[in-house]
Amino acid sequence: MLELLEPIAIFTHVARAGSFSSAARKLGISKSKVSTQVADLEHKLGVQLIQRTTRSLSLTEAGQLLYAQGEELLRDADQAIASVHNLNDATRGVLKVGISQSFGTMHIIPALPDFMATHPELELQISLLDHKVDVVSEGLDLLLTMSEQLPLGMVARPLMKCQFLLAASPSYIEKHGQPDRPEQLVDHNCLVYHGEWHEHSVWQFKQGEDYCEIGVSGNFRVDNAPALKSAAISGLGVVYLASYLLEDEVEKGTLVPLLQDWQLTHHLPLQAVYPRRKHLAPKVSAFIDFIKGHIGSPPYWDAPYTELYAKRK
Repeated sequence: MLELLEPIAIFTHVARAGSFSSAARKLGISKSKVSTQVADLEHKLGVQLIQRTTRSLSLTEAGQLLYAQGEELLRDADQAIASVHNLNDATRGVLKVGISQSFGTMHIIPALPDFMATHPELELQISLLDHKVDVVSEGLDLLLTMSEQLPLGMVARPLMKCQFLLAASPSYIEKHGQPDRPEQLVDHNCLVYHGEWHEHSVWQFKQGEDYCEIGVSGNFRVDNAPALKSAAISGLGVVYLASYLLEDEVEKGTLVPLLQDWQLTHHLPLQAVYPRRKHLAPKVSAFIDFIKGHIGSPPYWDAPYTELYAKRK
């Protein structure tokens, strides 16, 4: 049956136009292909559809019946295409978004009621992820990630750059002191993020023209960033922590910033990742724009540390 759909569509255009030449121009194909397709259709159906003369053509009874059905078939196809376009041109339907687990829990999920109120016809399906993601196989429309290993063949749109703080608890500092330069971190117990495909055990610092990378070590590694913060608060060691993970620990004094006049230059942007396509669906674009506006520039969670960042040279 499927092999008959194209010949039926071509025949319908011939009947509608009243000539092979006009149908060929309309379809953008050769007149010989149109003629061959119609002849093959007649052969497969075992009936004559068109009475041909040198100057005109007319439909047989079978041709008239097939033409009526063909017009209905084309109308249904046009309606189906229009429905898809309408879905694509509006923020409705289902939007499947994957988000890095700790960041999503702290900063995205609480903001979603505002987005949903603006787009009431949209259904959100959120996956909080802590593993390497294949956007296509997991059926995602969009991935918000801070992973350094981006999926292949995807578009990656940076939304913001993470700031980092070096910190330790008052109890740790009381017992072990605090470093005056990055090189002194080799004498400290450093808490290391150790994920499935990445270990952040080389810490980067910059002060003016002075740049250094320090290989650190310690007795605690974990694959969860919030757990690093908890370990540091408990006095276990020094942590190189993304600022989005902080709530009020610095203000309350449960964590103390270290090496405050050094920049922490580890590169970790939040990126919106989606399959490469000619047109980005409006629902995806609307979500990206909302998240970018929600985060702000600089991100709202960095506001308490403006003075601290200003000290960095």
